[in-house]
Amino acid sequence: MAEQCSKLSFRLASHDDYDAVIRMSKDIYGNTDYMPAFFHYFTDHPDTTMFLAVVGKQVVGLLIAIITEGGKVFISTSARVASAWRKTGVVWWLEEYQDAWIRQNHPTARYKRATASSLNTLANLPRHGMREVFSMPYVEYKGVPSLWWRQIPAKLAQLGTTGLPDVVPLQDPDDDFCAAVQKWLPAGVCGGYDRKPVIFADWDPFTLCPANLKLLQAENTIYILDHKGEASLSLSNTYPTSAVRMMSIQIYAKYFSTLQKHLLKHLQEVSQSYKNEDIHLSVFVGLAELEDSIHMFCRDTLRMENLLDTKGRIIMYEKDMLASHL
Repeated sequence: MAEQCSKLSFRLASHDDYDAVIRMSKDIYGNTDYMPAFFHYFTDHPDTTMFLAVVGKQVVGLLIAIITEGGKVFISTSARVASAWRKTGVVWWLEEYQDAWIRQNHPTARYKRATASSLNTLANLPRHGMREVFSMPYVEYKGVPSLWWRQIPAKLAQLGTTGLPDVVPLQDPDDDFCAAVQKWLPAGVCGGYDRKPVIFADWDPFTLCPANLKLLQAENTIYILDHKGEASLSLSNTYPTSAVRMMSIQIYAKYFSTLQKHLLKHLQEVSQSYKNEDIHLSVFVGLAELEDSIHMFCRDTLRMENLLDTKGRIIMYEKDMLASHL
């Protein structure tokens, strides 16, 4: 391993690296890789940096850092290694390079965050000095165009609970709204460095606050439902892959009837826009007691195919970079 790693060098990615990164990634996510849809966006985004491990001209590893929380935090994400270089320490060396680069170029980014699936046996973030903060459940289902509601998405509106108003787009969130939504977040969400609640946008963690919600609106569809003092929140995004359209929804609500309103709205919109594409749906739910109801609804009512043979959890980890560097 030491001999192999001595051949490695590290640098930042550019648009010219697209083909090499996609070629290196071809057996990682199969035909559902998000990188083809986002590589150039990542390259251009001012708060995102992509780090590459290379041997000569061959790209053998990639890691991404996203600066968040006003520059106090960076999210370390999207680690991937070429098949011939796995279990050789490439990710560890990439992290060392990434962390050193962040310390030099973003010295206020003291805290490092990352997420992983409980089903990913290759993710061993505690080994890298990261501590687990909290987790929340997620489910994954596939919906093909032939399902009863895909071609006429308006039929989904018939499933909504009567007596509840429709969800509406997020307008001007304030601290009171965030405090109301916080009640439907998992236990432990305030266990980070600043003791503030954290939500997910897809797989990325963000502090629940008005400024972040406004920021996330640029890349996510966000709905709220405020009814009789009960505030709820949902975020979704979607992107194409070579095999299916990926869709991720995060829902923070007290009751399944409210959660259902959010879920139906997001599904109706994506089906109206992409009627003829298979949908790979991931739903993250703030309250674990609602997980079984989501399974029943997606499987029995929507007739979607369950893609997980066991329960999944998304786990957030955190590390104090200053303490670990002393």
